[in-house]
Amino acid sequence: MTNKNIDSIFETQTVLQLYLHQKNEQISEALIQAIIDFDQAIDKSISPELQNEINNFISTFLYLFIQPNYQLTLTHAERFLSLNSVLANLIFLSDLNSADPYLSQLQKQPEYIAKFLILFSARSQIQVNYDVLFTLHKHLACQWYSHYFGLYASGLVNSVVQVNLKQHLLYEDKRINDYFNLSCIYFGSTYIDGDGDGDRQIKQKINQVIRNGNHVKNAGICNTPNPKKIAVITSRWHSGHSVYRTLSQYIESLKPDYDITLIYTGDVEQTLPATPFDTIKTLKFQAGSIPINSIQSNEFMVVYYPDVGMSDESILLSNIRLAPIQICGTGHPVTTSSSEIDYFMSGIDVEDPTHCQNNYSERLILLPGFGCIHNYPNYTIQNRLKTRPEFIINCSWASPKTNYRTLSCLRTIIEKSQKPILFRLFSSGILHNSSFVVFAKDVTEFLGAENVEVLEGKAYTDYMEIMEEGDLTLDPVHFGGSNIVADSLYLRNLVVAVEGDKWYSRIGCQMLRSVGLEDLIVTNLNDYVDITLRLIHDDTYRLNLQKRLAQVNLKKTIFNSEAKFYFKKSIDFLIKNHDSLKADLSNQPIIIQ
Repeated sequence: MTNKNIDSIFETQTVLQLYLHQKNEQISEALIQAIIDFDQAIDKSISPELQNEINNFISTFLYLFIQPNYQLTLTHAERFLSLNSVLANLIFLSDLNSADPYLSQLQKQPEYIAKFLILFSARSQIQVNYDVLFTLHKHLACQWYSHYFGLYASGLVNSVVQVNLKQHLLYEDKRINDYFNLSCIYFGSTYIDGDGDGDRQIKQKINQVIRNGNHVKNAGICNTPNPKKIAVITSRWHSGHSVYRTLSQYIESLKPDYDITLIYTGDVEQTLPATPFDTIKTLKFQAGSIPINSIQSNEFMVVYYPDVGMSDESILLSNIRLAPIQICGTGHPVTTSSSEIDYFMSGIDVEDPTHCQNNYSERLILLPGFGCIHNYPNYTIQNRLKTRPEFIINCSWASPKTNYRTLSCLRTIIEKSQKPILFRLFSSGILHNSSFVVFAKDVTEFLGAENVEVLEGKAYTDYMEIMEEGDLTLDPVHFGGSNIVADSLYLRNLVVAVEGDKWYSRIGCQMLRSVGLEDLIVTNLNDYVDITLRLIHDDTYRLNLQKRLAQVNLKKTIFNSEAKFYFKKSIDFLIKNHDSLKADLSNQPIIIQ
């Protein structure tokens, strides 16, 4: 990979001249633009020339930034805060590596708070009393609190970042009266604290702020429900995305009995499937709110959200009563924590009956099967030969699923393996520019460059071709995969998975059970490491399991679509029994048979 043109990204002498003449606002504009430009200049790797440019910029930036006579306007402070994670990445990629020494110097200055918040990120190791930050400047501290979460996508592989983000998530302060980058916090919280209640707590706070605020323009909904009209609200409805790949057949089962409207909130450049929709509308977040004029007056009886939390729009709209019946699905398989969603649609084969009521604020609807229908992969197996001699282990995890705890298991496997190991990490398309390079740097330094290959997001065919070379696939801890396991089993690649008590840590395990590979399901990290090492060293054991998998009819197990009609049956049931269910205060799961 080559870097983009780096000519004149940052003119040191020009900015120093501005400083000599006390042109503070012009300095701020130049520094903000340089942060953006350097981030965009990084394209999967850093050339020596660009590295020198970054080193020069960061040293000049930090020198100027802590000067007492360089002062920020409120507007510039807010703009710098929105770049908190980008700036943290650039500092980490520079020779200085950390802003902590400069944070210590700022603390000695009388009016340090704005600059301190801008430099203080999840990569900082100095200890700070949050109460003091909010006391000194509530407005900026509130914005900083949200932007601090930006490192969740790339930084959870780093032990410092992981600990800081969890502590940050659990901090409570009534002075936090607004949130920014909603989906970053809402979506990221589950990866930061999936074992605790931190994600549910912050979602409740976000939902309350939305309902109390002005995020949704003209929310006076006029709903005249027609029992035959259903809306599907999603930002991820295109053929290559995991949400579409697991839930599209559910929606298709509603035809021809229902009139279906797609309300699409994602990238307008995506090609949307025309079927099975009768109408397609688009909505986009604009200037801190979302205009809903096009759906303000509607006839929807049911609104179905496949993926609440994966976009700002889904979070905002899920806090509005658009229709009498509002449901979410397993596209992002976590509770919305007290939004205006009535039901969560899942699968009886996956959910743990001893935990399911505690896992959801919504009333659970349990369908036969997984709670999703996996589309059969649009890929022809190539039977590719390996291009590397090592034992290759596929880790096809989105970067937020790649955390320090999982990486520690990988390092233990490397240390105990009698064979050379190559872990292939597929970071997916969620990382861009500096965030990808930072992620790759953290992972490579921890596991060793000879043991890991970090790959950027790939087109599906390219991704599957590389996956074919793998000797084994590992499901991540604690947020497991669904399509990861489906793709691996389709390629007849064995998968090791750790079972937990939530859908996302159980779906992969249930898929393994369905193909007779219970041997590869574990419940703790020690066994996760041990079974992986056995598969590496015991060729006979591994080959016997592969033979068992080769004999399985995947179209009747993993890719069985027969249960999709139970989705329609559940919709029929909810519409017919809406009034009685509304009056029923029970939170017992409703089982559709």
